[in-house]
Amino acid sequence: MDKILEGIRVLDFGRYIAAPFCCQVLADMGAEVIRVERPGGEPDRQRGPLAANGQSIYFATLNRNKKAITLNLNSARGRETLERLIKEVDVLVHNQPGERLQELGLDYQHLAAINPRLVYLAISGFGASGPYARHLAFDAIVQSLSGAATMTGFGDGPILSHVPWVDFGTALYGALGVMMALFRRERTGRGQQVEASLLNTGLSFVGAYGVYAEAAINRVVRRAVGNQMIYGVGEIFHCSDGQLMICSFGDALFARLCKVIGRADLLQDPELKTDMARYEHREKINHAIQQWIGGRSVAEAHRMLADRGVPAGKVEDVDTALTHPQTVASGMIVPIKQPGLGQIPVAASALRCDGEAPEIERHAPAIGEHNDEFYDQIFGPGAAIRLRAEDVI
Repeated sequence: MDKILEGIRVLDFGRYIAAPFCCQVLADMGAEVIRVERPGGEPDRQRGPLAANGQSIYFATLNRNKKAITLNLNSARGRETLERLIKEVDVLVHNQPGERLQELGLDYQHLAAINPRLVYLAISGFGASGPYARHLAFDAIVQSLSGAATMTGFGDGPILSHVPWVDFGTALYGALGVMMALFRRERTGRGQQVEASLLNTGLSFVGAYGVYAEAAINRVVRRAVGNQMIYGVGEIFHCSDGQLMICSFGDALFARLCKVIGRADLLQDPELKTDMARYEHREKINHAIQQWIGGRSVAEAHRMLADRGVPAGKVEDVDTALTHPQTVASGMIVPIKQPGLGQIPVAASALRCDGEAPEIERHAPAIGEHNDEFYDQIFGPGAAIRLRAEDVI
């Protein structure tokens, strides 16, 4: 596919998930993304899961398609080097704590004065203002604070989602913000500061789901309902050889579902006339579905439902999910050769433009892997040798 961001250079000061995944999205779209680390590397290179040799599998899946350099911002010479670099880049992404920005020379006012065209993305836990602005946060903190954890599980206490959706959602908001700022720069010639925070993402997703408005208008605090769908028909059902998730919203889908399971009589039940009513009396429907599905295989039940346009999907483990025929057809999971790990499966970009997916052109880089290439390109031949001798990189 066309490299939409070809010619855009990004300095990635991100750590852990949100900022690195944001920059990986930009790299997939063709940007030259350079991960910048202190000499010796960053702690997220040791984040589990680890391979037998101690190498982080997690790091490899979040930093492909990037280059990597080192830069010691704790030294005056390192900060001076950053000022020289910032003239040569389009975007800077970081998730450094606010109080450290000026110490490291990473604050927006300072860098924008050097390069007014700079698009600057700051990712934080709680935003730039408010009583928690100086506090650190991870995904689980915001899942808890936003109310999301109390809606997850089976009602016997808050449960966290194992997939850190707050981090990944913040990454996507960040990438969108960068793209919009670059689009604006095309019209105005000037860059701008973009902010994204884990808290704002959590509040955005939970709020868009209607639960805050529901609490305000109906005085109903949404609670956990296990694997059941809220205000509709849906549950994980047990087949003879596995489990199948079935979902139904709206009258048309419910009618199809009832016909598939041989219970057209449910359509005449006065207690089941609307989605809200069906949710209130969901056990009646769930019992009917389970009676129908219990003696059938997953494949048979899924075929019968899918053929009549009823949404259903087999419950897979993370290993068997890779062999599901639709996963294979999607082209989403592709192998890359990662030094130290061998060939590993990684998720490709979820975007398709004109039917094509962005290419994965390089593995996650080693610490400072591109120091010589990058610094010599920017500052001239021999620059990396001089900077290394001065303990700058």
